[in-house]
Amino acid sequence: MRAGVRGLIVFAAVYVGLTAWGVGLAVKASQPRYHYEVRQDLSVHFDNADRVIEKVRDCLKRRQSVIKITYTARSSSLEDQDELARELMELACAETDRPDEGDYIGHQLGGYNCHFTEEKQGGSHRNVIEIEPVYFTDEEQEQAVDREVSAVLEGLRLAEDADDLTKAEAVYDYVCKNVEYDFIHRKNENYRLRSSAYGALCHRRATCGGYAVTVYRLLRELGVNCRVVTGTAAGEYHAWNIICINGRWYNADPTWDSLGGEDTYFLKCDTDFPDHEREDEYKTESFGVGYPMAEESLVQKGKYK
Repeated sequence: MRAGVRGLIVFAAVYVGLTAWGVGLAVKASQPRYHYEVRQDLSVHFDNADRVIEKVRDCLKRRQSVIKITYTARSSSLEDQDELARELMELACAETDRPDEGDYIGHQLGGYNCHFTEEKQGGSHRNVIEIEPVYFTDEEQEQAVDREVSAVLEGLRLAEDADDLTKAEAVYDYVCKNVEYDFIHRKNENYRLRSSAYGALCHRRATCGGYAVTVYRLLRELGVNCRVVTGTAAGEYHAWNIICINGRWYNADPTWDSLGGEDTYFLKCDTDFPDHEREDEYKTESFGVGYPMAEESLVQKGKYK
């Protein structure tokens, strides 16, 4: 039997708690910005899932060490708590209208750990999900990124009426010229800053994930649509971008162009973007409809270095 659940309402039937220094805090949600179609086939679902997801996203942005979700249900729901947590995390990392959300969150997470508890109280069950995200950066480092992003964008000196192509060229040029590939930490899985915007903007060193998420953040700040795409390139795990110009999407690989010193992989159609293979989630029909790729590459400028 599926248990209906209400959340973030009076009497805290379901709420999201921010756990810091061992203290759980119930949080009252504001009106959610987005509506999500959550799964209805699990043993439990949230009647106010939009608000729950909004608060999980807020916890992720604030780099909370533990995200605590407490709810009551009419029957036991432990059998699919993993699926419930996975859905909440995926939707919390979905694209929004804000540059410090979406891929900026999702591609700076190294997964998460989950703990579940259930306590029967009279005719209902009190359930607690504790999600412990693995962040690439902490809150202080993200504040440093915010400052650096503002400085970089100001330094680009773009005209107020600059079009998206001009903005994309300026950001890509800046990243390719000012970020070096982090060969030192390339194979060090424990050094997560290599795949972060903090590493790229504050240390000026990054690997592919750091390059891609930095281009994403800067372009989104300028109002240019952009995504981070992962897959393989030349047979190794890799991350790059797709960028929207005039309603069509183009591939861009700032890592390879930074290493090569040219714009060989900037604003390219799939045909002109060899040796890159997307992961399955970026090859679905729905992704293709949402992000239609251009059939031809854009004309490029000269070398970066």
